Amino acid sequence: MRRRSVLALIASGIAAGAALVVAKFVPGPKQQELELPKITVPTVTEQNPIVAENSLVGTIAWMIPAGHEATTQIQAYVGARSVAPGQKLTFYVSTKKAGTPYTLAIYRMGWYQGSGARLMFSTKLEGQAQGYYDAKNFKLIDCPTHFYDPETGLLEARWKPSYNLTIPQDWMTGVYLVKLTDDAGWQTYTTFNVLGNTNAPYVVVTADTTYAAYNNWGGQSLYPDSSRNHISAAKVSFDRPSALQEGSDQVLVFEANIIRWLEREGYNVSYISNIDLHTNPQLLLRHKAYLSIGHDEYWTKEMREGVEAARDRGVGLAFLEANACYWQIRFEPSTRGVPNQTVVCYKVLSPDNMATDSGGVTRFGLTRDPLYGIDNSRVTSLWRDPVVGRPENSMIGIMYSDYNSKLRGAAWKLDPEITSPFLKDTGLQPGQHFDFGLVGYEWDKVFNNGHTPSTLRVLATSHTLSIEGTQDTSNTAYYVAPSGALVFASGSIYWTAALDSYRYDRTLLGTKDAQVVPEIQQFMKNIMAGLVQRHTL
Repeated sequence: MRRRSVLALIASGIAAGAALVVAKFVPGPKQQELELPKITVPTVTEQNPIVAENSLVGTIAWMIPAGHEATTQIQAYVGARSVAPGQKLTFYVSTKKAGTPYTLAIYRMGWYQGSGARLMFSTKLEGQAQGYYDAKNFKLIDCPTHFYDPETGLLEARWKPSYNLTIPQDWMTGVYLVKLTDDAGWQTYTTFNVLGNTNAPYVVVTADTTYAAYNNWGGQSLYPDSSRNHISAAKVSFDRPSALQEGSDQVLVFEANIIRWLEREGYNVSYISNIDLHTNPQLLLRHKAYLSIGHDEYWTKEMREGVEAARDRGVGLAFLEANACYWQIRFEPSTRGVPNQTVVCYKVLSPDNMATDSGGVTRFGLTRDPLYGIDNSRVTSLWRDPVVGRPENSMIGIMYSDYNSKLRGAAWKLDPEITSPFLKDTGLQPGQHFDFGLVGYEWDKVFNNGHTPSTLRVLATSHTLSIEGTQDTSNTAYYVAPSGALVFASGSIYWTAALDSYRYDRTLLGTKDAQVVPEIQQFMKNIMAGLVQRHTL
């Protein structure tokens, strides 16, 4: 699929919020301000290997030059979303013509003096013709190994392995970008995480389940506009290439900015996928702060309970996007028995929500999910739907409100009477606003639904306009949990665009005019310092 078609898919497939009666949030009595911890600049030590890693020589060769984006010529995926040093990772690659030579190059994403990545490995291979997806014509071609279930929409490529790599012991934790280039110069990506640095203060969790939800390789996704016969699948697989952003899923669109900024500033971080969070939620307890990045929309019960348990034991939380934890999902094995390869989301709604606008999402009754009536706590509905009954603002503080894919975004505006220790040394003034679409096409806000944390402080209230033309607001907010953990929520899907200047595509849904904002960079440094401290109100 061509880039603009894929970006249109992201826009048209955005799920709008369930209709709830929303009143203006009325905070309790004025709270005692937090004492902001001292901010220190990390230095190169054994305790902070991220700084040492980024002192190495980077390259811009990871970028695909304009006009060289592969469509059907070469496609690929990996056998696991994350892997530890010493473990084997399998690559699955198909070239349109058998025997086509290609190069497989692996880059670690970071800062690297502004280059954005470091070359870690490269090898030349001979292509296997295992089939390909023609996104322009919506057809899966010459893929005899693929599996398709018309009942659920599940589609797996089931290609033969093309290359196995044992991850070197010295590879640093991070998000890794695989670039594949055939002999004619056509290029595509796939991605994976390397685990490690397990005692770092900060853990960054990538939104892999959302990648799977939006990926329509083979003609199936969790969205009707990008699925066969305009019927959304109930199950989608990681066992296939990605049709999004030249195979990079949403990494370059939504995650690159925060990765670059964190590593430029020298934060000691560890990277995991949200599949790792699902399988071992206790991982969070090794760290002081959890960072939700990207477009973190699809969560399992285990993910939700793991993050809440970490917060309740003093781990700080930061949601650096909008629309987080919107749909509940489950995992199932692949049809070949590989665990957690299938994302299950029937997208059912209770009767009271069936009449709401669902932003291009087909409405289904509760009985579509076979767990309804058996274990409603795991039914794949909206977290806020009565069948699950766990509105996401009880964890995040705010939650998804609406979207508008037709506008370039909205101005971000500090509340006119705000005072907060997190504004220290930022230069931000009450009532100040920044335009250029800092509030992106999706936003969160305060909901007066009885689940808002009592200590919530609203920092910014920005005026927005929904795609239906309804006036709305976006909020940036934080609260302190009873454990003393700080929980911060940006309320904008483009928040991290203010931190770093990289843009995958400036035509994408409002990022054309997005700029780096030094005041917000300093504000985020203050938030990062606060996340690793416990606070007393």
